[in-house]
Order: sequence, then C-alpha cells, then structure tokens
Amino acid sequence: MLNTILRHANTWALQTIGHDWIDYIASNTMTDVNRWLNDFIWTYDLKALVTQITPQTDDVVTIHLLPNQHWRAYQAGQYVQITAEINGQTYHRYYSLSPMKPDGTFSITVKKVNDGVVSTWLNSQLSVGQSLKLALPQGDFVYKQQAKVLFIAAGSGITPCYSMVSDLLQQQTTVDMQVYAQFSQASEVIFAQELAQWPKQGVAVQLAFSQQMPSPSPVLNAQNLLTQYPDLLERDVYLCGPTGFMDNMIAALVAANFNLAKLHCERFEAANHDYQGALDFSVTQPSIYFKHINKHIQLSVQDEGKTLLEVAQDYGVNLESGCAKGMCGSCKLTLKEGKVSGNQLGQAVYLCTSYPDSAHIVLDA
Repeated sequence: MLNTILRHANTWALQTIGHDWIDYIASNTMTDVNRWLNDFIWTYDLKALVTQITPQTDDVVTIHLLPNQHWRAYQAGQYVQITAEINGQTYHRYYSLSPMKPDGTFSITVKKVNDGVVSTWLNSQLSVGQSLKLALPQGDFVYKQQAKVLFIAAGSGITPCYSMVSDLLQQQTTVDMQVYAQFSQASEVIFAQELAQWPKQGVAVQLAFSQQMPSPSPVLNAQNLLTQYPDLLERDVYLCGPTGFMDNMIAALVAANFNLAKLHCERFEAANHDYQGALDFSVTQPSIYFKHINKHIQLSVQDEGKTLLEVAQDYGVNLESGCAKGMCGSCKLTLKEGKVSGNQLGQAVYLCTSYPDSAHIVLDA
C-alpha cells in the first residue's frame, strides 16, 4: 500500500513540480529520515520508476520509465546503462533509449536472450512500480544532420533506429528517410505498428524476413543492394544489428563502392576480439598518429597486447570512451593509414577492442 502511494506521489511530483525544483528541494532536505521514507527522490543516485511494460513479441518487451530528478537530456539513438540486482549479484547492461515523451518518460526495449540473466529478469520478473538504477546516457550512434539517410537494422538493432526516426518525425523535419528492417519471421517483428505507420508519415519502409517465405521485401545482399536502393551512394547509412548481419551488410556496401565515411554503426553484441596481432613488437614498435587532435605516440615492446585505447590512455592521449566492450562506438575512429587487428566495421575502428598491427597507423575522427 505504502509503495503504491509513494509511486503515485513521486510520479505527480516529477511531472507537476519538475526535475529542477525537485532537485533543489531534495538536495536541501537530504536527511536519513527522508532517504528512508522515499529513496527514489531523496537520493544521490539516478533512478527510474517502471510505469508500464508493453510486450512487443513473445520474447521482447518495452519498459516505460520515469527518471528521477538526476536525469539529463539525451540524443535519440543513445543508450543507457541499467544496473540490476538479481539474486545478490550486480549486473550492468546497455539498452537504447526511445525519445522522451511530454510526460517525462522514456522507454527501453529488451529482447530476452538465451541464458541471459538480466534480459530474462527484465522480461519475466520486473513489474510496474519497481525502480531501476541508471547511468547517464552515452553513445555516438545519433543522427548527424544529413539530408538523406538509410537505416539498416536487424532484430533488436531496430531500437536505436526507431528512436532516431521517431525523433525526426516528432520534429517534423524534411529529412529523406528510408528504413530497411530485417527479422527472422513475422512473429518477431519489433515495433510492428510503428513500421506500418511510418510510410503514411513519409518514411519509406522495407520489411524483410530471413527465415520465412514469402518475405514482404527481398532480404538485402551484395547482389540486390543497389537495385533496392538506387540512390544509396547519395545517402548516409545507419547500421545496427547482430555481428554477422552487420559484417554482411558492410561487405555489400563495399561491393557497391559506398563511401564508408558515410557509414554509422552500432553493435548490439559485445565484441569478442582477443589479441591476434601478427606484428612482432620486438622487431617493430608501431607509431600512431591521432590526426584529429594532432597527437603522435611511439609504442615500445611493453605495449604489445594492449588495445589502441589502452596505449592512448597510457601515453596521455585523452580520447572519448564508453562501454569498453566494442559496442557503443564512443571510442570509434576512422583508419586512414596502416593496419589494425580486432574490432573493425569497414574503416571504423573500435579502439577499445582493436590492436595496432603495422609500423605506422593514422587514425582520424
């Protein structure tokens, strides 16, 4: 009973009084009693209240969240870290954010993964009224003001693309948007209603099934990419999905002579790239030039086996970074010269999971 009253009171306060005033009031009345009575408002932690849970498919749910006063603005396409306490263990996971609604809520969409402790808990055990601990939004997979864009997504990779398209539609922009969304079959389509509605709002949508026939649209590959999108070379491409799908799409883009500088990617799986460099550091110690900040470093024998991000940090080069798992793209730079091993998507190099593999390397923003 008390939890229900507190939930309604917190919701009313955040939506009526506003985050800034709540922050002012709470910070000036932060007592142990207040924290004990209501640790959602009287807290230094960023938390969000679960206000609604909407099933998308049999194994996908959208979780609607109302954050407390510590929340800050974000860009469509960014992600948030969720902290979950499950059976005495602490877990951290990352999920894309939907655009913020007028009532101050946003949502994350979670696909249940086989043997996934957190995704199973969020799908099956989380309930309305519970709160989740969050980190501030992160990520660089955001719309970058191009006039013509193509979103290519598979599976849960649709979520950041959905966020960007929805945000652009809310802004009533004149951006020429096309969407290719691939799922294994009709029963696994995420955001089915939105994908069906978007063409009425001027967004061209192609929906494809990789394991069900007939498919509404052809499954994209190197042979039909330019046929399906004749103006591909005029567009920027935003790509997100499972690793195999993304690798195939990048190969198709390369075959179509697409300018990979116009490719924007985000992984939805942690990159698993152990050090496999062929370069013998006892013979050749690489030099790395970070062109966008005009920084040059010379590596030594002791740097063998370290990632590009690790050596940059060791030598005092201040670079943006995020998840450190090769997913978010915060540390991503473009390879201009040389060779690296590990986590690459086209010429995009994820520094946290890639390694120097030639005598001279040039990286740029």
